[in-house]
Amino acid sequence: MKILSKDEKNAHMNHVLSEGAKGLVYGGIAAAGIYSFFKYKRPARFATFTASIKAAIIAVPTIGVAAFWADQGSWEFDKMMHQSDYVQQQMLEEHRKFNSLSTSEKIYTTLGNHKYQIIIAAWAASLYGSWTLINRDKVMTTAQKAVQARVYAQAITVVLLLGTILLSLKEAEINKNKPAPLPHWKQVLDERDAEKQAADHKASEEKRIAGEKKETL
Repeated sequence: MKILSKDEKNAHMNHVLSEGAKGLVYGGIAAAGIYSFFKYKRPARFATFTASIKAAIIAVPTIGVAAFWADQGSWEFDKMMHQSDYVQQQMLEEHRKFNSLSTSEKIYTTLGNHKYQIIIAAWAASLYGSWTLINRDKVMTTAQKAVQARVYAQAITVVLLLGTILLSLKEAEINKNKPAPLPHWKQVLDERDAEKQAADHKASEEKRIAGEKKETL
């Protein structure tokens, strides 16, 4: 049985937490959709729900999807780690580089790695929120509400695009300050040198132990 190193344990935990956070967001969106469906489309049925049922509508999908994604993340991590020694080294190296960053750089890097998912989720949530807010107005017609919602959507899209540009610039600045990665051939040579040194050390230890046993006899 292989004993996991500290880097492998931390990398596994970070990957599981990252995937679990994704599942938490997706589960929360699904839960909000189910809650809104019953509240606005089935108001009579929704009025019969107790506080426990309403809480369960939010909690069960959110926690369930988060747990599923975390479990899948653990399985995917193990699969990638045992795919090849090279892939394993690459993953651990990426983990070490990430841990060497400051807290703000870690936040920007994480946001940059998932910027498209964040943008799509934020855009969809903002559209839903703006339409819900506008739809409360009893004076405007449906056509006027649609025009107003489109104006909000355009403003939100501009804000998200500006945020994406700023995030990309910050990500490029962080990557610029990172040390240049070692070439693949250099990594292979270093791995072979390390294996050779480990083999030589093991042989010398076995020779020393054999010598001590011989002297004892």
